[in-house]
Amino acid sequence: MRQIVLSSGWRLRQYDPSREFTAQIDDEEGWIPATVPGVVHQDLIAAGLLPDPFDGLNEYAAQWVGEVAWLYRCDFDAPDNSAPDETVVLCCDGLDTFATVWLNDAPVLTNDNMFVPRRAEVTRLIRRGRNRLMMLFDSALRRGRAREAEDGVLPVWNGDSSRLYVRKAQYHYGWDWGPTLLTAGPWRPVRLEFFTARIADVSCPVEVDPDLHHATVAVQVEIEAGQHTARNTGEMMRFFAGLTVQVELIDPDGAPVATAALPVEGGSSATRLHVPAPRLWWPNGYGDHPLYRLVTTLHDSNGALDRRELRIGLRRLRLVQAPLDHEPGTTFLFEVNNIPIFCGGANWIPADSFVTRITPEMYRGWCQQAAAANMVMLRVWGGGIYEDDTFYDACDELGLLVWQDFMFACGIYPAPGWFRDSVRAEAEAQVRRLRHHPCLALWCGNNEDYQIAAATGRYDPNLTPEENADRFPARLIYERLLPDICAVLDPTRPYWPGSPYGGADGSDQTFGDRHTWDVWHGRVAPYQEYVAYHGRFVSEFGMQAFPDRATIEAFAPPAERYPQSRTLDHHNKAADGPRRLAVYLSDNVRIPSDLDGYIYATQLVQAEALAMAIRSWRRRWGGPGRYATAGALVWQLNDCWPVISWSLIDYYRRAKPALYAVRRALAPIAPGLARTADSAELWVVNGTTAAADVDVELRTWTLGGDLVVLDKLRVSLLPNRTTELGQFGFDPGSALIFDARVIMNDQVVARASLWPEPLKYLTLPDPVIVLDLASDDELHIRAARPAKGVVLLAGDGVAWSDNYLDLMPGDEQVIRADGLGERPLSVRWLGME
Repeated sequence: MRQIVLSSGWRLRQYDPSREFTAQIDDEEGWIPATVPGVVHQDLIAAGLLPDPFDGLNEYAAQWVGEVAWLYRCDFDAPDNSAPDETVVLCCDGLDTFATVWLNDAPVLTNDNMFVPRRAEVTRLIRRGRNRLMMLFDSALRRGRAREAEDGVLPVWNGDSSRLYVRKAQYHYGWDWGPTLLTAGPWRPVRLEFFTARIADVSCPVEVDPDLHHATVAVQVEIEAGQHTARNTGEMMRFFAGLTVQVELIDPDGAPVATAALPVEGGSSATRLHVPAPRLWWPNGYGDHPLYRLVTTLHDSNGALDRRELRIGLRRLRLVQAPLDHEPGTTFLFEVNNIPIFCGGANWIPADSFVTRITPEMYRGWCQQAAAANMVMLRVWGGGIYEDDTFYDACDELGLLVWQDFMFACGIYPAPGWFRDSVRAEAEAQVRRLRHHPCLALWCGNNEDYQIAAATGRYDPNLTPEENADRFPARLIYERLLPDICAVLDPTRPYWPGSPYGGADGSDQTFGDRHTWDVWHGRVAPYQEYVAYHGRFVSEFGMQAFPDRATIEAFAPPAERYPQSRTLDHHNKAADGPRRLAVYLSDNVRIPSDLDGYIYATQLVQAEALAMAIRSWRRRWGGPGRYATAGALVWQLNDCWPVISWSLIDYYRRAKPALYAVRRALAPIAPGLARTADSAELWVVNGTTAAADVDVELRTWTLGGDLVVLDKLRVSLLPNRTTELGQFGFDPGSALIFDARVIMNDQVVARASLWPEPLKYLTLPDPVIVLDLASDDELHIRAARPAKGVVLLAGDGVAWSDNYLDLMPGDEQVIRADGLGERPLSVRWLGME
């Protein structure tokens, strides 16, 4: 098969419904250059016709773009060497969203789903020489509102309610962390394919035996014949009989493992490839992530017609829901290669409002930051997009498990026949595209739709989806349509109806997954109470913080660079976001008035909150029969624009201090501390698969740096569980700091500290911090007195091995700082004047 990618020669103009269509096409005035793949906003910005909506308050000035229709035009030359028996297909891998496409003035396809790739056979329409491709994109907002006016308004959280009727990225309508920017355009590649026969699909589910000694790859290849190959069934069968499929599995070192030559029967071929002693794919932190290559080649008597290559991983994955020994309910844990995995990680949203700007290098960079933070899982949230192949490739390579939502979020979606048909096409296309990735751990029906249904009195778990369809119609999608598709197309991977899902309202702490928003949302509970809001798997929780000052300077003019300015409030999309942020500041720290101080204070609160949550819940990883909490996914890893949000890494990939706090809380070996009325509780999590003999030191300090008590313990840590080390008494009337260190082979491998709270009541003496540069990329840091929240700052381009530190006397820490060189270095800590 040959293909031509139509990536150049595109132009764009606004469609005028008052003018005759062909007149607008032929009029050479008014067109601007267009980028494909791309969306309208990008090209308007590049042409100087739209101010950057990320700057200041410019989002308001961009709303008209989503309210009108747009024309795309591409004049291109077709190859003059096509064979007479070749079929030509126009492939539009993604059209956003309501589109009609013409080739040489003939309509060839229409689209109303952003997530469905479209194919149109155009053999008789293609001309030798010059051809013209036209696309008209109607306003998704207008079309959605027309559907809503006909069928009724349904409840939503976030965005215009008409979004429920449109199969488009829902965050485009605005969210509590993102702007309202309703895009349009060919957002995925546009191609021409030339073939007599092609490989239409390759299915390759992997099964690893329970003893892990043998793996099987069940390969199913679907073949599509061109339009000129046969005029009837008999001719078609004879054509297929002349084809063969060569299948080869190649190991990570490039050596062939198994091969097969297969006949094509009725348009398909199938075989089972056997792999003795498979090299297993492991999640991040548990082992290597080797990838095999599955190469499929279609032949006729003259040679190769088409080729498809997939990278796959051999691993055994299960979602285990089993009774617990000490609590009611069941586990919700992922087991990979027979090892239960505590899935610490984060939620992933689209990394840009205009996703066609995201490069493969950018995807990989975010994933590398997640992996370096000891994350095991990323959840692709259901209000965005099914991500680009390069995102899943990076997760495969780095060992990051992916919880994959289908694209439904925070609404009561309709489910008439036409809508279910569109969802079926979407789901089938995306499951076929992604199912070979070893990173993919779970298909999930939606984000928070059961929760909004319960909140509006529409969900009755005692009724079947059919019985509940009048109030909660999309249950037919989440509990019938999607699981059926997954069972047929991806039978080895688990499906889960929604997130959260469990109990009558999705907040059950004994079953399924839970979104813990009692902190921040809900009753705005103190983050110190995270310990009470556990669940079997906490798939969302978070705390807001300001981004780096350089990020704020990128969108806020100088006069607006102060806390609570109009521009900064606009770039906090959460309902009551600035007010809720102020509550957590007021409860915990002294509120600064300057921008740098405010940034630091919000980032400190975020880091403390997330570390407390993860340590509290990971403590419940108690071993076989006691895996009471099996996952904690921070909301959210990233941003889609420069914004004040819950992200750990901002739009420009600048890490907030919380990323380092999360990294330490998810470390393979991590101590934890909690305060009771008159004692400190101490535990250590061993997240590795091997037992470890360690020394644990618990030191008690005054604020001025006097050592009050030193406790030393020799401890055997059992693998893959928490070891409780007991309670240590103290005078509750004293302001004391507890400092735990885990030591292996005379090296400190993990630290944790517990400070008196609230921190705002502490008057801290100068800690006398000393920095020594051992080399251009290594520094040693120490303090004479306890120092809280020490942040090292050196601008962009420095990769810190650790940051946001708590320093104790006599405990020098060594920090790698790749890229530091001779950059100016500054330090900030809690209480710094």
